[in-house]
Formats: sequence, structure tokens, C-alpha cells
Amino acid sequence: MNAKTQAEKFRLVWCPTGAKPPSFRHPTYRMATLEAERLARENPGREFFVLGAESSCCAVSMHVVEFIDPPPF
Repeated sequence: MNAKTQAEKFRLVWCPTGAKPPSFRHPTYRMATLEAERLARENPGREFFVLGAESSCCAVSMHVVEFIDPPPF
């Protein structure tokens, strides 16, 4: 297991009724909170959550099988 530092941790701003998933990684809680507040002001009645990354998973191996044509004889 590889450890990441707190400096590599990021936050997302998510709205459950939003049209698309969050994609911008805010480097600090404060920056994410400011963005959530801005979005909430622009979208009255919609709720915006600040979510923090706690861990990540990534499979690093890939098994590729190539199918070849049989010999022409």
C-alpha cells in the first residue's frame, strides 16, 4: 500500500441533483467550501456537499490476449 501525504489530499464539491459528476479537485477544504457556497448562491434550493478523498484504489496489472489468424495452409 502506498501512502499519500495530506498535501496530496483533495476535495470535491458535489450536488446530488447536479447534471454532471464533480471533476475539479480542490486542494484545500477552504477552497472547496468557497466554491460550494458560490454554487449554492447561484442555484437556490440545491444542496452542495464538500467531500474529501480518503483513499484510492487502482489496479495496475493488465492481461492482454491477442487473437491471431491461423496460418493460411
